[in-house]
Amino acid sequence: MQQSYPQQQPLPPAAAVAGGTGALLYQLGGPAAWSIGLGIVSIVVPFVSNFYFPILPIAGLINAVRALQRGRVIGGVIGIVVNVLGGLVSLFASGLIGG
Repeated sequence: MQQSYPQQQPLPPAAAVAGGTGALLYQLGGPAAWSIGLGIVSIVVPFVSNFYFPILPIAGLINAVRALQRGRVIGGVIGIVVNVLGGLVSLFASGLIGG
């Protein structure tokens, strides 16, 4: 005689269940945090020094896509916006656009 076991459902992430601040912190963590950080650095550095990082916005966009794939939509979208701005700042700093 076979026994039947109920199928287990996977548990959602603890931070997403908590709601409020915990859910927002979950959205802004992991690859989303790296994406936002790389974007901010790529925006700030050309204004405070004589060099720029053309690779940082690309790495930030890759991390933003990873964040979106992992369900961190808010952080992923913020990362995309910040890294697009960082890419534009890098293009202005290099002289490729804006003269």
